[in-house]
Amino acid sequence: MKMDFIKAYLLVVSFGANAAVEITEDLTLSGFGSTSWAKSDNDTPLIINRSISDDNCWDCDTTFGLQLDYFNDAFKASTQIVKRPQDDWSDPELEWAYLGYAIGEVEFRAGRLRLPVFLASEYYYVSHAYKYARPPEELYNSILGITAYNGFNAVWNFDVYDEYQVSISPFIAFEDDNTFDISKTFDVAVDVEDIVGVSASVNGDNFKWNFAYFDANYDQKFILRNAIPGIPYLEIDQPNRNFELYSFGAEYELGQWTLAAERQLGNVRSTWYASASYRYNQLSPYILYGETKTKRTDITDFDGKSGSSFVAGLRYDIRYNLSVNVEWQSFKSFGGQRGSFVETPQDSDANMYTVMFSFVF
Repeated sequence: MKMDFIKAYLLVVSFGANAAVEITEDLTLSGFGSTSWAKSDNDTPLIINRSISDDNCWDCDTTFGLQLDYFNDAFKASTQIVKRPQDDWSDPELEWAYLGYAIGEVEFRAGRLRLPVFLASEYYYVSHAYKYARPPEELYNSILGITAYNGFNAVWNFDVYDEYQVSISPFIAFEDDNTFDISKTFDVAVDVEDIVGVSASVNGDNFKWNFAYFDANYDQKFILRNAIPGIPYLEIDQPNRNFELYSFGAEYELGQWTLAAERQLGNVRSTWYASASYRYNQLSPYILYGETKTKRTDITDFDGKSGSSFVAGLRYDIRYNLSVNVEWQSFKSFGGQRGSFVETPQDSDANMYTVMFSFVF
């Protein structure tokens, strides 16, 4: 039952049970999902790939995933397929599908793999593993929601002083095409040429640190449909682009408190968030604040805050594998930028309300 996302999930929620289904001694099946009611008071949609506006939305967050893991001594095979919030039920995404083989403390993997950038990258779509309803928007949508790559990695796991678990993982990605439906009139096509990077984490009894770096080369294309009067279709090519990113994160459990913060530095934008939650029996109130700072090459004197958000919420653990979040989140955009809005808003402030149910099995 030593599945990657379940191990990461246990670090966060500290439950003593594992709900995965053992098909055979070597084969396990697990799953996760979430659904919500969400509404904003601004008619400009919020959050890429979710597009929550001032209409009642019952499927903006709907997610369902299945994961199959096979272990046989040093050999491992794992597949995860996810109906993400932006997907139709008939067209889910293959989030990962890889083969792994361990030699001593090092495991070599090849196939489609999860991009190891943030603290919660391994369980990105497992909402039940978060304290809050969604992963922090400022960081986790900073690369348009790209969460996987095609390529290779090596994972070196070892102990330090018999009390700290350290993991170091260099990785390389090859060509991959992604198209994102940003709005009804605007799509972005990203053709990744290559990515080279490394991630590292340190786990102790009550903390986790995470570091990641990668350098990506890609071509980008903006696709506009009926966005300009008299022009029904327009493509704007932006070839030979580069994206460099450093990410740092830390999470601590101090008694009933859980404190977490992450910082991303890049050549396109920099973002950060900090959060705190307090667990009292089955209830966990929490707060989170995040900011985005965008770099603009077309405006020489603009290098400031483009968006921020604040979250206050309450999580109730109905069972060890079933939870509900009730939260309020406020958003602001600055300097004529989008911030967390899908499009540049007329009103730069928004309040969003969410009731989300999440589960794992």
